[in-house]
Amino acid sequence: MIIRSIGVRRIPQCASVLVNYSSSSEVYYNQKRCISTSIRQPMSLIPTASSLVAASPPNIKPYLQLMRVDKPIGTWLLYWPCTWSIAMATPAGQLPSLYMLSLFGTGAFLMRSAGCVINDLWDKDFDKQVERTKLRPLACGLLSEKQAVGLLAGLLSSSLAILLQLNWFSVAVGASSMALVVGYPLAKRYTYWPQFILGATLNWSVLIAWAEMGHVKDFGIFLPLYTATILHTVIYDTIYSHQDSLSTGELYSDGLH
Repeated sequence: MIIRSIGVRRIPQCASVLVNYSSSSEVYYNQKRCISTSIRQPMSLIPTASSLVAASPPNIKPYLQLMRVDKPIGTWLLYWPCTWSIAMATPAGQLPSLYMLSLFGTGAFLMRSAGCVINDLWDKDFDKQVERTKLRPLACGLLSEKQAVGLLAGLLSSSLAILLQLNWFSVAVGASSMALVVGYPLAKRYTYWPQFILGATLNWSVLIAWAEMGHVKDFGIFLPLYTATILHTVIYDTIYSHQDSLSTGELYSDGLH
């Protein structure tokens, strides 16, 4: 059953399990530390997104956290459907256009960031009551609503600049997705299917890419692809919501990872 992401509910049984698990984990860790060797794992030369955000200037860090730059999985989940659509629309025997992949990759980053800002503007009062989200910049007061709206304006303007690189039909298809982007937080409050609305929103790029590649009449290809990506999102976000409720003891998920 799809989780309705509304309100905050505690799970006492889960809390007791977590306490027992924490105690046993601490004992195991102490035993393991006593027999561990001095060999250290080699450090990666490529910094992670979270380390870059942690090392950023204090006045910029809240904006990066609001955009979820330290959690890039959401951008990948938005970008992968673009690549599938571009690859399937590319003529046989040719490689997908690197220009198109780069353009849609930049757009995925910007629109995912904009979606996170919109979500936090809607949900800041809920976020204050949830342990996992109470330290988000808007919930804890690091940023004001005015600053968040300013950031959102910049992200949407940059996204529009990316969209305008495409043909006018693609621009119209892309612009129509804003109704879903703005409406998704409401789906969490008033429907039992927020994951379905999230899937329709995150995978709208399938339609944009298909329109740009000039195959709008191939309904038998891009509509099944779009449907499959929606179901993909419903599945992984439902699993994420269950895991999140078990690990935190709170039945609350914003779906944006």
